[in-house]
Amino acid sequence: MQGLMTNYFSATHDKQSLLFYYAKSLITKNMTQAQQVFYRVKTDLMFFIRWEEAVLLPLFEDKNSPLFETYPTYSLLLELQHSKILMEHIDQGFLQLIQPLQAPSNKAKLAINSKIDALLEIFDELEDLLLQLNIKKESIFFPTIDEALPKDDIAKLFLTMINFDTSCQ
Repeated sequence: MQGLMTNYFSATHDKQSLLFYYAKSLITKNMTQAQQVFYRVKTDLMFFIRWEEAVLLPLFEDKNSPLFETYPTYSLLLELQHSKILMEHIDQGFLQLIQPLQAPSNKAKLAINSKIDALLEIFDELEDLLLQLNIKKESIFFPTIDEALPKDDIAKLFLTMINFDTSCQ
């Protein structure tokens, strides 16, 4: 049986994956709606990435923590950074597509297809990265937390999530 952290984040990852897939599927149908759905997914992903960086990862580096050196946080941190970069590239891709869609010229519309392909490639790269990250976190990272920390400490971690302010990150 999985622990509470693992179950919570598994469900969160499933929700994020579904919405990410939905945003990607809308790119060729409704660019504005695709951008809006992606923005919601990005906001959710960024909240959890920043929370993990500020709250969870330091637990693995604190010598007084039962989690000290039980997980290679450096590689996870690099993957989280890569995810943030890809999300920014997707944002830029949407901006580059929305403006030509509003322009009436045929030249602008011809450029759209190559930009859509480029945007879809970045979506695919981020989707693959998030899938790999989620598998690692759900099979090693969160189970390690579930096993090493008492329930009271896990409850406190969830409370930090409620009060976490990403604007100060």
